[in-house]
Amino acid sequence: MKYFTYLAISIMAIAVISLFYLKKPDGQTWLSASSISSESQQIKEKMVALSSNTLDQAVQGVKQAGDKIASSISDEPMPASTTSSSKIFKWQDETGQWHFSDTPNPHAKSIEVKLDPKDITVIAAEDTSILNTSPSTNTMSAAPEGISILNPESVKKLFNDAENVKDKLEKRNKEINNLSAL
Repeated sequence: MKYFTYLAISIMAIAVISLFYLKKPDGQTWLSASSISSESQQIKEKMVALSSNTLDQAVQGVKQAGDKIASSISDEPMPASTTSSSKIFKWQDETGQWHFSDTPNPHAKSIEVKLDPKDITVIAAEDTSILNTSPSTNTMSAAPEGISILNPESVKKLFNDAENVKDKLEKRNKEINNLSAL
């Protein structure tokens, strides 16, 4: 089978090389470096045109999707080209909490923040409704009852367990190395 493969590859190589020497009825060879070069140049130009056209379509699609998302969020139609930055105001309340709004706070000093729409990433909100449900009694917890993270005894047990696992892993690695050395 191995020799048959070598033979088949050799025959194909001879066939391709012979195309550089065999001539058509008009006197030209079937293959030449110039014909390969011109064909590859034409293919390259077609690929560049196709990829730039696809890129332009993708950019246009992303702009349209962004405009749709922005208009659905603000409930106002967005202008066709939003190149200017949006105005956002921020202020700090008496507890030190920062607040952001599209209008300045009349009761506090507001600082204008300029946001570039190209720098904003919109992500979908996660569903947090499962956090409001009470845990069922059928679920199993990872830690047994009575063990707390803050309990010093459980921390000591955790470190001892980690040391035991480390020792077992080292012992297993030594056994594997001994087996692989054989």
